[in-house]
Amino acid sequence: MKLITVVCCYNDWQQYQEFRETLKKQNITCDLIGIDNRKRQYKSCSSALNTVSGAVKTKYIVYSHQDIRLPEEDMLARFLGYLEQTGPYDILGVAGAVSGKKRGKGGDVCVLSQVRHREELVTAGELEYHGMTGCETVDECFFGGWTECFRERPFDEKLCDDWHLYAVERCLAARAGGGHVYVCDIPMIHLSGGKINSAYNKGFRRLARHYRDAGWIRTVCGASRTDWLHRNLFYMKRKLLICLRRI
Repeated sequence: MKLITVVCCYNDWQQYQEFRETLKKQNITCDLIGIDNRKRQYKSCSSALNTVSGAVKTKYIVYSHQDIRLPEEDMLARFLGYLEQTGPYDILGVAGAVSGKKRGKGGDVCVLSQVRHREELVTAGELEYHGMTGCETVDECFFGGWTECFRERPFDEKLCDDWHLYAVERCLAARAGGGHVYVCDIPMIHLSGGKINSAYNKGFRRLARHYRDAGWIRTVCGASRTDWLHRNLFYMKRKLLICLRRI
């Protein structure tokens, strides 16, 4: 019996086909739902992903980018094993953010991940860890949880009206509701490294305003306090760096 469904919204047919092949080589079977957005019929990833939650028949659901690759045949099984240790309203990913100061890094954010990026296979993670550990938010590249959770609490199409931060928003909502967020130690390959653009910057400020009671929002791409002054200073700083093409 299949326990896991993988959902992938794609705009590149070749990358999606390669993703399908990497899933076929796994030592467990899964359902795969592909959402074709090559004609840009969806205005956001949140709206695209919400359209298929009713079609999922398995206990667990995973959302993946089209350029994720699983080079070892047991990677999906390992991820499923970690999912089975989570609660109904928890979120699990493969790249997560925590407070850097609490981890002895001295900064506002520290990335926990064994994912390897780009052709150079650079690991984004800043600290060594094993198994599954708690974090504050996870990256969108590969994450999931219990299917019933995502049916009851769909992606917020108003807060996340573009192609960024929809997993971060679900993590913030989960923690606000008493759930937990975890990152696990699976060294998948992510062919891109992600990019911060104006839409991401605006979306982050919108999230910071909505979740201002959280005090901080930490993501794998940066962190800011959520009060009016700090979230707007963070926005302006990012806006300048984007204009200068420094990020």
